[in-house]
Amino acid sequence: MSHDTQPHTESDRISRRTLIRTSALAVAGLGGLTLASAPAVAGKKGGCDDPSLSYPRVTTRGHFETNWLGSVSLTDGNSETNYDTAGDPIPGLDDEAPTELLVHAHGWNNDLEGGVCSVGEAGETFGLEGYDHPVIGYTWDADFGWYSATEIAERNGKKLGAFVADYRDENPDTTVRLCCHSLGARVVLEALEYLSTELGETAVATTTLLGGAADNDAPALDGTYGEAIETATGRLDNFWMTDDAVLDWAYSTAEWGTAIGASELDGDAPSNYTDHNVDYVPDHFSHYTPEGCLDEVIETFD
Repeated sequence: MSHDTQPHTESDRISRRTLIRTSALAVAGLGGLTLASAPAVAGKKGGCDDPSLSYPRVTTRGHFETNWLGSVSLTDGNSETNYDTAGDPIPGLDDEAPTELLVHAHGWNNDLEGGVCSVGEAGETFGLEGYDHPVIGYTWDADFGWYSATEIAERNGKKLGAFVADYRDENPDTTVRLCCHSLGARVVLEALEYLSTELGETAVATTTLLGGAADNDAPALDGTYGEAIETATGRLDNFWMTDDAVLDWAYSTAEWGTAIGASELDGDAPSNYTDHNVDYVPDHFSHYTPEGCLDEVIETFD
């Protein structure tokens, strides 16, 4: 498949989203799929039994809102790059810096409890698989309709990037790693874009996509994030499944394309990019569970 030779800009992404949103809503109006909010199974959304809200995390919950048309805007008092922290103290902030810190961003359709449950489960599984460094969460306003949530995810990239930049300033000797699931891939990839622009150097050691809900050509060299990947992270590893039912049906229907979490990269790979097929993972929601692939993720850490 051929690609544009010019880098994709933010206006390109907004124009494409507007076209897809308009077309999808037209389909819905004809009695088709209500793509603005389906499928509801794409996240935990409160389905977790009383998760511990003490789990340490960077959070931007409540930073975004939508109007009746689905247009996204910042809530009062928030900027494009501010963020909050919640739960137990984040290691390295106001105490001794850890050797490493891993930040995990959850996916779509998670409310407050669902998001905390998702990042907490990922952190617990990393520990069970032998990763003995701190794992914190990144939680965000993921419980909006799909098209609003994708914009919110992308706009969260600057906020996550700002946290990473601030954390590096305070803890220059700490190795920072980013990991994400599903629509969290948009958050993390946009964070690399921000860090590439703002710092122009390697800011995180490793970046891991688990079942990523971003286009399969977006990380390519001539895609949206290829140059940022080569600049801002030491390596990027994409863990994908051939038969990911959520991405194969829902993503392709909503986005008119193939997700990077359901395919190898479409295009020329950045020099630090690697695909990993993990067809043994039971389903879209199991990448970060004990039945998933975090043992293989840890093997990619330098």
